[in-house]
Amino acid sequence: MKTIKSPIFIILLTVLLTNITILDAQEKKDTVTSIVPTISFSYLNLSNDSIVLTANLFVKKDQGVFAIQNAVIEFIAKGGNESKKIGQAITDDEGNAIIKVYAKTGLPLDKEGKSIFTAKFSTKGKYLSASESISAKQAKLSVNFSKVDSVRYILVTATQVDSKGMIKPIGKIPVTINVPRLFTPLKIGEITLEEDGTGKFEYPGNIVGDSVGNIIVIAKIEENDLFGNVQGQSSISWGIPKQYYLAEMPTRELWTPIAPLWMIVTLITMLTGVWAHYIYAIIQLVFIKRSSRPKKL
Repeated sequence: MKTIKSPIFIILLTVLLTNITILDAQEKKDTVTSIVPTISFSYLNLSNDSIVLTANLFVKKDQGVFAIQNAVIEFIAKGGNESKKIGQAITDDEGNAIIKVYAKTGLPLDKEGKSIFTAKFSTKGKYLSASESISAKQAKLSVNFSKVDSVRYILVTATQVDSKGMIKPIGKIPVTINVPRLFTPLKIGEITLEEDGTGKFEYPGNIVGDSVGNIIVIAKIEENDLFGNVQGQSSISWGIPKQYYLAEMPTRELWTPIAPLWMIVTLITMLTGVWAHYIYAIIQLVFIKRSSRPKKL
């Protein structure tokens, strides 16, 4: 029995297979267009009884991590059976949405005195919804100073708020001592608080402050399972005054308008060598051109 292979049958079969391929590709494309974002969430309790919540919204691709800009992030606080919307913020060009809430406004607490904070992004366009939560107990770090004879001390006091709103000390917990610098705080020491929530650190005495010697001392509880991140700070004039130079008479250093002499000499030497090679090459080309001319008899 012979199989009939007419041109019309082959054309119809080709069209049918092509349409099936196009439909499959369209279905895969529709699936790919839905993007699942990710939220990273951080919590910081400051000494003025304010809490800073920062949510970063981004997507991960083969090319790297990309921030999502102009997205609305909603922040919610929950404690026990009580839930409270504390506000919303729009992400910036780095994908960060930041909101500050004051504990005195009354945050819901659970039996342990903790609050659960949630950052939520609702579905918009091709981006699906995303959320992230973090729980922390309200705490406070206070920084003070004292001087005994010729020894200077940085005094740190840590307190917490229980489920009834009572203030109690935080004991046996590590606290880092830092001073601000250009990009990140500089750690100058670490202490462990006593049972009564107090601790002291001997001031090193070799820290540069501003032009009159003022320095800011920052105490931090970092990445604690119960309190999250807590920060307190205070300023005092114990630093070494920073020297400012007149613009008309700068010193020869890397951060001043006039470079050091060794750098100027090195640059001039390098440029002289480069231009000497250029001149030598031009002279050689002139000699080659002259030598290629036919000699007259």
